[in-house]
Amino acid sequence: MGELNVESRSLFIADNLEVLRGINSECIDLIATDPPFNKSVKAFQGITTAGTDAEGRRVSYKDVWTWANDVQGGWTESIRQDHPNLYAVIRAANAAAGEDMGAYLCWLGVRVLEMHRILKPTGSMYLHIDHTANAYAKAMMDAIFSRKNFRNEIVWRRMGAHNDYSQGARHFGRVHDTLLRYSKGKNPTCNVVHEPYSKEYIEKTYRYKEPDGRRYQIQPLHAAKPGGDTSYEWKGRKPPQGRYWAYSKANMKLMDTEGRIYYSKTGNPSYKIYLDESKGRTLQDLWDDISPIHRKRNEKTGYPTQKPLALYERIIKASSNPGDIVLDPFAGCATTCVAAERLGRSWIGIDVNEPARTVILDRLKYEVVSAMNWNDTISTPTDPPVRTDRGGDAAPELILVSPQPKAGHYSARELRRRLILEAGMKCQGCGWVPHHEEYLEVDHRVPKSLGGKDSLNNRVLLCSPCNSAMGNRLTLRELRERRLQENRMADANWDQAWLERVGKFG
Repeated sequence: MGELNVESRSLFIADNLEVLRGINSECIDLIATDPPFNKSVKAFQGITTAGTDAEGRRVSYKDVWTWANDVQGGWTESIRQDHPNLYAVIRAANAAAGEDMGAYLCWLGVRVLEMHRILKPTGSMYLHIDHTANAYAKAMMDAIFSRKNFRNEIVWRRMGAHNDYSQGARHFGRVHDTLLRYSKGKNPTCNVVHEPYSKEYIEKTYRYKEPDGRRYQIQPLHAAKPGGDTSYEWKGRKPPQGRYWAYSKANMKLMDTEGRIYYSKTGNPSYKIYLDESKGRTLQDLWDDISPIHRKRNEKTGYPTQKPLALYERIIKASSNPGDIVLDPFAGCATTCVAAERLGRSWIGIDVNEPARTVILDRLKYEVVSAMNWNDTISTPTDPPVRTDRGGDAAPELILVSPQPKAGHYSARELRRRLILEAGMKCQGCGWVPHHEEYLEVDHRVPKSLGGKDSLNNRVLLCSPCNSAMGNRLTLRELRERRLQENRMADANWDQAWLERVGKFG
């Protein structure tokens, strides 16, 4: 496992991709994060209000994604070659749900690739999502973590009811979020966690009461297999035919003395199990016992998509141990960081918004230890860490670009001249330099059939043979590789046969 090159209690105010790239491989125990959901909202707005010292700063983040603004179209070439399964998922999302979903998965996927890299072999990741992108995010996680490392799809009931159906939306009330839980390897950290019984379950199951009001349920005292002295007669009764007492006679006497045996009207004995001795129900994948944040006024920070502290405390208890390192790349209102601090874990947070620092300091003061000077213990670097393990990135560089005008706004001649100014007058496939610009044709670096867009940065100059060879089946990178394999790159040793194939350019 790798050595951590980031201090605990670090909150990076930066793009999380650059920070993730700077963290050493296999040094994080748990990632629990709540990224944007691709809800096509131009900006979520909120005012930070955590604690009485909060400055009331405005926070805002977008939740709508485009290829032009968020992902460089040509970047999919690298994804296609290095991570073909992820590339297939992005293409499928692009076709099935629209370009915004494809761009969103590309933007999120490159970050999840880095998260997978930095997890320890025993580590786990929880991705919080809702119905908007749940199906596509699940496929993305399968492609990166492998389907065999999928552990749970946890349904968290975030509200009791929602009246959006009655408002004409023509769907049932959407009242739950999903947490996708994946492990890095086959033996992740997994602790037994119990959740409290519901009131209805207690009334139904622990329906018996002692005179002092102590609740209990009863269980049979016989078993299918013998285990030593288990065939005796007890107070005139024997076990049912073919069965045995579950305890020895000595233990039966002890339990009877302690009042732990219940006798029916017919004298049949049963064992008492008391409610106050039960730890609760072993954790299941349906979490309906954690209230939404609007019912927890002491936790509210003003972030519009804040999640309750109890939700992330449960995650951290289940998938990490005291002293382990917990990371949240979308720290936002710091719920994961505060939960980790309360449970004795080390933590690292990343958020692009400057107000996150104020929020986390206030929350640590009012929800963890008020007497502690958190300003002296929390670092908020803006520069990404520098790796010391000399390893490579999990994914190729993702370049964010400004919106580009569509290529259709230019004539063919204008496009050609613009591309010549940027890349020179030569074929970008084979490298041939013609005598005149008219010998070069404009085509797509990544064909539209493979997810390429009609933007300027997805256009390229090719000679006629290269343009024909590329068609709608190859990217520019694949075309170049094919030209190299065929020994058809233009250079001083270009043979006459190839010149003849160029035809009109000969």
